[in-house]
Amino acid sequence: MIKTFYFCSLKEHAGKSFLSIGFIQKLKKEGKKFAYFKPIGVPKAAFTNKADPDVGFILNTVYKTEYPYDYISPTSIPDAYYIDLVDASKKEEYLAKIKNAYDKIAKDVDYIVIEGNPSIRKFVRLGIDDVSIAENLGIKELIYISTESSDRCIDDFFFTKKYFDFRKISILGILFNKIDFEYIARIKELSDGHITKYNIPILGIIEKSVELFSPRVNEIKEQIGGELINESATSGLDNLVEKFLIGAMNAQSALKYLRQVKRAAFITGGDRTDLAMAALDQDVSTLILTGFIQPDMGVITAANDKNIPIILSPSDTYTTMRNLERLRPGIQEDETDKVLALIEKEIDWNLLL
Repeated sequence: MIKTFYFCSLKEHAGKSFLSIGFIQKLKKEGKKFAYFKPIGVPKAAFTNKADPDVGFILNTVYKTEYPYDYISPTSIPDAYYIDLVDASKKEEYLAKIKNAYDKIAKDVDYIVIEGNPSIRKFVRLGIDDVSIAENLGIKELIYISTESSDRCIDDFFFTKKYFDFRKISILGILFNKIDFEYIARIKELSDGHITKYNIPILGIIEKSVELFSPRVNEIKEQIGGELINESATSGLDNLVEKFLIGAMNAQSALKYLRQVKRAAFITGGDRTDLAMAALDQDVSTLILTGFIQPDMGVITAANDKNIPIILSPSDTYTTMRNLERLRPGIQEDETDKVLALIEKEIDWNLLL
């Protein structure tokens, strides 16, 4: 009988692709026969490339298979304006397409890693939400992922449990992912009285990793549609960014904040030479200059000397920051071994294999 690891979450951006990458590598390391499946892919654009970038990354790195892309992710629905783009009357057509692809990849495997929808609420109107898909595939248990580093995680868990009880589906276990270090002890304190007493095991508690969940400068550049203006610092595009700081004060005031952070992206206007030079003397990963204003040559020279990339943003500071708020950094190819190490360390595999 096939065992499925179907990842679902109440909130979006819970790290399902990250967990899929880790589970795939663990199953591969253990010599298991397995498959990876994402019923509904989320392409970046509605009318151009229909491929999900996360699925593409997994197929190009940790899960190379003879099956075509359409078997691994049979349905594609973009995030933007999906209500208008998806015909609710085609529910059965969607479910049949997903079931046919699933049956093909499920042959001759013992485990299937399934990356669910962005949220268990997504596509409920259409009847192709996670629970409906699981029912259609004959799956009885889902792995619930929580990313809340506060006591709200218990309310979210109870809401999900009651909803699943109503839909007659079970929770295989709960996985806490991207949790702040200082809250981990609190989760352990709450678990006996509020989670495990319902015979739902905690599969693992994964701390939020700065190395894995922080964006790189290149991802920031792509997100804001920026331009690198000092090509001699191209290697700096791989720099990690832990914090974003906006420079809208005098240089002396900015230094107070810059000295408190590490690996920052400093955002200011291209005409603020004083702020740019002050930032370059601190621990910054990149300068983001808004308004597409070219900086003074002295700024470029100083940045080149320290291999710090300067990104010109075509937008004003407010719009640039709004675009960055929507940034969702992904796992890079050179980070997959770190993902496996973290997954192996923090998950109780005796409960799963």
